Amino acid sequence: MSRYILYNDDVQVAQFEVRNSVITDFDPQEPALLPMQIRHATADAFSSWLRERAVDLNNVTHRTLMNELIGSRDKIMLALWTHMFSITDTFTCFEVDEFVPRLQLCLPEDQNKVCDFILVSSDTSLRNLRIATPNASTDGSFTKTWKYEKDVWWLYKLQSSAATRAEVEISRVLRSIEWDAAEYAYIGSFRRRVKSRNFLKPQEFFEPYDSFRFFFDNPSDDDAVIYRNIASLGPEYEKAWKRILLADAVFLNTDRHMRNFGVIRSSLTGEVLRLAPNFDNNQAYLANPGGSYSESMLKMYMNEVDGEDMRNLKTLSDALKSFTYLNQAYEASLKYLTRS
Repeated sequence: MSRYILYNDDVQVAQFEVRNSVITDFDPQEPALLPMQIRHATADAFSSWLRERAVDLNNVTHRTLMNELIGSRDKIMLALWTHMFSITDTFTCFEVDEFVPRLQLCLPEDQNKVCDFILVSSDTSLRNLRIATPNASTDGSFTKTWKYEKDVWWLYKLQSSAATRAEVEISRVLRSIEWDAAEYAYIGSFRRRVKSRNFLKPQEFFEPYDSFRFFFDNPSDDDAVIYRNIASLGPEYEKAWKRILLADAVFLNTDRHMRNFGVIRSSLTGEVLRLAPNFDNNQAYLANPGGSYSESMLKMYMNEVDGEDMRNLKTLSDALKSFTYLNQAYEASLKYLTRS
């Protein structure tokens, strides 16, 4: 049995025990600095949260990475072996009396070796390097890896050219009208790789709604409940959420599940700072599962719009005029504006 300490930006926030890859005890010490999902969690619930941080084992490259890192596909052991390090949040863990400050734990030159392994699947003898890597806590079905470039962390993804183009073009049009959206950029001439800039500032962490929903009295995944919960945080949160919902409807984003949106929180106080930007549109527009554009989501959304929705649609539609690739979304939005 081993005793571990969970840290948030080098502050002790909980302790837990591990026996034969099983969490046997979880003791929250600073609930305000913990993700909502585990503020008052049992050992089993904490174990579920920990497993969600690991890579998607449906991906062969990710499975190979795990074998290279620890010689195992056990998600709990992978998280512990890499000290639970992640770019998108500020949590780490160490056995009692074996602490290393977070900024000293993840060295960019080491992480880029892991990135190179994932992108080219070459043997870099990773197990001998004993690297604590953020790549080990990148979930999702596409091959992903963090790379450090010019003092910035970028998340690389390998995916279809349609998915890449959808993400880049949607990001560009949303950012052109100053809607909060993650920055995406093409990589290479074949455009089957895309990168997105880390949208967190120092001493901030991202908490997906799937975890944050336990902050509310009603943690249901019902769309109406989610809307009310987010709106209850304040008018700026409701405004940002309405823009995400409208963009999803216009661009036919079929993948806005509860880990593809969330909030940004302070690692110092636990305070909720803002809604996370619009990100992950690789199953939108012509990259949706059907492979062709449809007005179906926009049609449903327009059944219950208010004045703010119409103003948002007008702003987005005007911007779409300059984005030739997104012309089908422009024509659909224009149709509903003309009808009103």
